[in-house]
Amino acid sequence: MLHFCRVKSNENDEGMRLLDTSKQHWLYSLHAWNAIPLRRTAISKARTGRIMRHGEPQEGEKTVQIVHRIASVLRAFGKQGLLGITDLSSETGLPKSTTHRLVTALVNEGLLVQDEDSHKYALSLHVTALGASILNSHTVRKTARPILMELRDQTRESVHLAVLEGLEAVIIDTEDSYFFVRAVNVPGQHLPAHAVSTGKVLLAYQWETRLREILAHTTLMRYTDSTITDPRLLLEELRIVRQRGYAISQSELEEGIDAVAAPIFDHLGTVVAAVSIGGPSERCRPKQGELIGAVTRAGQQISQTLRYVGWH
Repeated sequence: MLHFCRVKSNENDEGMRLLDTSKQHWLYSLHAWNAIPLRRTAISKARTGRIMRHGEPQEGEKTVQIVHRIASVLRAFGKQGLLGITDLSSETGLPKSTTHRLVTALVNEGLLVQDEDSHKYALSLHVTALGASILNSHTVRKTARPILMELRDQTRESVHLAVLEGLEAVIIDTEDSYFFVRAVNVPGQHLPAHAVSTGKVLLAYQWETRLREILAHTTLMRYTDSTITDPRLLLEELRIVRQRGYAISQSELEEGIDAVAAPIFDHLGTVVAAVSIGGPSERCRPKQGELIGAVTRAGQQISQTLRYVGWH
């Protein structure tokens, strides 16, 4: 939910407006027991009466073995973003048949997605967002704090830091405007990514195949007449965001509220957060160019502090 607060001398004049956004919860329960090849050796009977093969792992050992194999498959994507079955088999040392079964299970559970053109695989948006949120809750927030304060002082508008969680932008830090009439966010708020500038930046730097897969099964909620609710139009908007390096939101979540946002990269070149400036349209729109320049520089400063070298 997002709070937009217009603060006046009389508290009864106007209060906070609350917008609730539904939060999807994903439950992954991976069933890949058939991924372990049976050993063709002599057969004996266990005390339980179940027929077992000599040397076959016990139930607990099977679980550990499966987890180890799944982890090795997922870790392989840390070196390369797009991998085929042959690549994964070579990287993990697992047989192709076992690799294929594990990958199929991971795709079915939403942890991997398949590229339509190359037919290779990549980590899903949910997995990468989880990793980013863990990093951001510690490193990025601490790194960005002095720059956020400087950006607020420079522009006198509210400044926000957000990370991606599914199709939501999660606020992890804020610096409020000095003006009485201002946009107010609270750390921990979940905002619809398609309707806010930080969310559009964070989505723009995700792999497009992942986005298409998720958007195909998602209804984009309309908040104002300016909200983008067509997945095709959103994907086109995200391509533009990526090309120019910043996002703009004009009355897309709340009428009369504008914002601009820029990406924050880590040392691997991955977008791990977004920084934004927001406030009333009547005040922000006339100086939009100035705000874009300020937020872009702030994003670059934070990225460089995180040892990103892409601009050098």
